[in-house]
Amino acid sequence: MKSMIWNIDYFCNLRCKSCNAWQGKIFFPEELIDKHIADMKKNGIKVVSVTGGEPTLNKSIESIIKKLKENHFLTHIATNGTNPYVLKKIAPYLDGMTISLDSNIPEEHDEYRGLKIFDTVVKTIRENKNKVKILTANALVTNFNYFKIKDMVEHANDELGVPLSMCFPDQSSYYFQDFEVSNKMIREAFSYAYENYNKHMFGNTRSYYKEAVDYVDGNPVTPCRAGQTTYYTDYRGKVHPCFTHMEVVLNNKPKWELYNNNCNDCFTQCFREPSIENPFEDARLLSKIWWFNHVKNRGIKSDGGARSPSAVS
Repeated sequence: MKSMIWNIDYFCNLRCKSCNAWQGKIFFPEELIDKHIADMKKNGIKVVSVTGGEPTLNKSIESIIKKLKENHFLTHIATNGTNPYVLKKIAPYLDGMTISLDSNIPEEHDEYRGLKIFDTVVKTIRENKNKVKILTANALVTNFNYFKIKDMVEHANDELGVPLSMCFPDQSSYYFQDFEVSNKMIREAFSYAYENYNKHMFGNTRSYYKEAVDYVDGNPVTPCRAGQTTYYTDYRGKVHPCFTHMEVVLNNKPKWELYNNNCNDCFTQCFREPSIENPFEDARLLSKIWWFNHVKNRGIKSDGGARSPSAVS
């Protein structure tokens, strides 16, 4: 199933230590929105993940998500969770939502994100887990959280009622001016997720965690299919295979070029996980996340309290 990562702005309200989007203020051209949606449809895209920067800061976000749903795409947003009013408005048109949460310790999370937002993000997660089909908290592996994946996934599972997904800290996708993430750190984080996959509820496939470890160890991994089944649209309207190969533009013509991908330069989750062809594993994970969000943890209220036993029986 072909998917698109659609970057609708280069702008953010936070100052995360691994990102420089706060330095820009560029939005996807309004006059290209309808054309791009039509082009994605013509080129067989089925799943669209809207991202940024922070996508909820684009004034056209509600229109974009609504038009995607009207055109029968499966819709997803990756957000920092600090704009609950906007998320409430677009939730009816979303199938999935990923909200960033990089630590279970408020002060640690806020220091990394550059603003005191932990309580807002946690509340946003709780409020939205029953409004979309699939919701996960998402952690970028960093030098301050790589050794506490157990604590973070337990917090996401037990306190928030959602799975924890994990992003590989690839140097081509993030900016690490202020800290360094070593291969040893990456290996420890993803090894824990792989080895303890059945003890917790994670938001990625187990195969992805295994291949992340293999990639760090220099072992063979599934070839990347970015530009074949997964694509990236930048905030100016150009379609690329991925974040790494921005020099390649695929939408110079209405029928996009097929990128002959033989690259192994990165392990960016957005493109690597979809490259692992296992429809049964993917379907099983989505079903488990839905059940975890809507059935197993329906007793967790948006304010963090628990409903009475009669309410969850």
